[in-house]
Amino acid sequence: MEYTSPNESQTKSIGRQLATMISPGSIITLSGDLGAGKTTFTKGFAEGLGVKETITSPTFSLMNVYPVHEHPEIDTFVHIDTYRLEHEKELIGIGVEDYLAADKTVVIIEWPEKIAGMLKKYEGVIEVEMKNGESNEERVIEVNGIS
Repeated sequence: MEYTSPNESQTKSIGRQLATMISPGSIITLSGDLGAGKTTFTKGFAEGLGVKETITSPTFSLMNVYPVHEHPEIDTFVHIDTYRLEHEKELIGIGVEDYLAADKTVVIIEWPEKIAGMLKKYEGVIEVEMKNGESNEERVIEVNGIS
């Protein structure tokens, strides 16, 4: 699926829409340049799941865990940002494997190329690629692995 978003509001809306299409245990990877809208998309996705807390980028903490409210099958949302990651072992050290493909949990990973080796063992990873569009705010969002 491919979407064109003219602005941040629509990028969040596309994230909310994708949240209605995923299953517990899903792993979603977000690829794109700095400033492509990955965190904006994630904020909309979290809203779509029912996360009430403010979503912030885990660039320095690597991983933020949020409770999901009012979703019948998902109770935890995990947002991972590997931009500053030196080695996969850093994520293992903070317990990421407890969340990847776990029941009642959904994980979004920004900069997944940094942990490609770790992700190979998981089936059904949903890939979202975000690219800059024709205007300064426009984004092209390509989603693979979901029907």
